[in-house]
Amino acid sequence: MEQTIEDYLNYLKLEKETPSLNYLQRLIQQHLSRIPYETFSKFHYFQEHSNYVPPIEVFVENLKEKGWGGTCYTLNMNFSRLLSQLGFTCSLVRVNPGHLAIMVTLDQRQYYVDVGYGSPIMKPVELEAKRKHVLHGFGEEIAFTQKTMDKFEIDRRSNGKSFVKKEIEWTPLSETDIIEDIQQSYVDDDTNTTMRRISAVRFNGHECYFLRDHTIKVMTYRNIREIQMRDFAKWKTTVQEVYQIDDHSLLESVQFLKERGVVLFEK
Repeated sequence: MEQTIEDYLNYLKLEKETPSLNYLQRLIQQHLSRIPYETFSKFHYFQEHSNYVPPIEVFVENLKEKGWGGTCYTLNMNFSRLLSQLGFTCSLVRVNPGHLAIMVTLDQRQYYVDVGYGSPIMKPVELEAKRKHVLHGFGEEIAFTQKTMDKFEIDRRSNGKSFVKKEIEWTPLSETDIIEDIQQSYVDDDTNTTMRRISAVRFNGHECYFLRDHTIKVMTYRNIREIQMRDFAKWKTTVQEVYQIDDHSLLESVQFLKERGVVLFEK
């Protein structure tokens, strides 16, 4: 386990420190910039009949060998495991529908942490400190609003319009509490959009790269431009360059969708 934690920290380009709010913030920022949100690994795990979140050893190995990160369950569960090994007090929290985040307790204060939303939540958010918090980044506004004692709305907005709202259940959970949620996230049918499209998000300095099938949106604090990739060869080269994902994962994902009637490339 010690070697795994060392490898994880090395990948984040950080060293082991005493738990603090400043250290937590740096861990979050490095995680979002170094490790992508992506569905390539999810399709692979599904085909291996795993339908699970990989243990931290497998997660770190795939990170180093294949450039994988994962979706919210894989990213936030493994980040929570890392934080626990570093001496932070962590629990998991359910975010409805279909999302998972982390509650970190530090100096008797509780912080919302989320490295698995493909969103620039670059710092811990002390939800209970005030009724509303608003974060900004890459053309996105993220508003946290308290609804009841233990429920908060998280609203992601772009150009003044809300594009996704979820509800945080601010109640600490263990890994065993969310086994069913994880299984649900792997449901292989058309109602589960995560299993029917390729998605990847990476933050790189002043840019955010958002892949949806054959389009990459490159977002800065000032503007958005699009890269269209209708040709498979161009897509593979560009996606590899931006996300550092291995060849086989890309081919496997395109084939996975094709078998389910989602054809991204004609040839």
